[in-house]
Amino acid sequence: MNIQENVLLANYTTFKIGGCAKYFAVIKNEEDLKEAVIFAKQKSLPLYVLGGGSNLLVSDEGVNGLVLKMEIKGFEFKETDFAKQNPSLRAKRSNPEVVRVVVGAGEIWDDFVKESVDRSLYGLENLSGVPGTVGASVVQNIECYGAEVKDSVESVEVFDTETFEIEILTNKQCDFIYRHSIFKTEEGKNFIILRVNFVLKKEGKLNLGYKDIKNYLKENNLEEKDIDLKKMREILLFIRKNKLPDLKQFGTAGSFFKCPIVDSEIFMRLKEIFPDMPNYKIDIGCETSLQGEHKIPIAFIIDHKLGWRGYREGEVGTFDKHALIVVNHGNATAKDVKNLAEKIVKDVKEKTGINIETEVVMW
Repeated sequence: MNIQENVLLANYTTFKIGGCAKYFAVIKNEEDLKEAVIFAKQKSLPLYVLGGGSNLLVSDEGVNGLVLKMEIKGFEFKETDFAKQNPSLRAKRSNPEVVRVVVGAGEIWDDFVKESVDRSLYGLENLSGVPGTVGASVVQNIECYGAEVKDSVESVEVFDTETFEIEILTNKQCDFIYRHSIFKTEEGKNFIILRVNFVLKKEGKLNLGYKDIKNYLKENNLEEKDIDLKKMREILLFIRKNKLPDLKQFGTAGSFFKCPIVDSEIFMRLKEIFPDMPNYKIDIGCETSLQGEHKIPIAFIIDHKLGWRGYREGEVGTFDKHALIVVNHGNATAKDVKNLAEKIVKDVKEKTGINIETEVVMW
């Protein structure tokens, strides 16, 4: 394994922004990872784990540590007859045959989704087109068009940088909630994802409930019965292409802010201010640390009510089709992006009283 010095990180992020990593290593297997972690410990360097760089803003000064570019690859599909393993549930149609898939953390997420759809496996189709790697998808618990990656994750294989042991974390141990996992917490800071174990279904029902999907069906004179897995993926890729920035033209990390989750009292207050605001009631569960039961469509407020869509300030701005997306028009700096984000956060707070958080990870 080769540990490089002073590697420009702007070349490894979709924002196309950021200074140099003091040290940089490409990780292709466990031995590479162990060697890199030992190197970092010997030099008392912090570790930074890099996937596809699609949800990341790197400071203009770069990072004084060791960046690990995760490129552990591999797909392994294992067919499982659920009924044979669970005889008592054999008669239940809700438990179809499943396929377990072991995927390397460095695999490109959408390559995995395509492979799954090509094999007629249900579970990931609504996450088509999401950028990044498989490992990062779990860290972020990516969510799109009614699907979250947590719904298909059975367990995660991790390397503990303190014990140098490989562990298996169950779905429950990963502490998944909206846009969150254990890997974003102090408790999970020592874990580096090696592989993810997914469970996909041979039979399933497509989730066609989102407005963008319904609009597509209506505009193209299609009915729900006309849609199969491959057509579903085709539709979602089309929607994303026409709604999100072209990475050949802009630098971006996608949606910059999380949708806040609030309790009913705050939600009703917001409805008084914005009567036509959409309502997304959620089941937060009894084990989550989030307090609330309504997900606020913050793009609706930032865009339709506060007028930020298409705003530009020098080399940075918001996308003209989606106000949650901050774009680099060519020569923006991390400071430019942060200044704009802070203005939007302040405006939302002043006009609504709610705090919004950034979804993008900042180094």
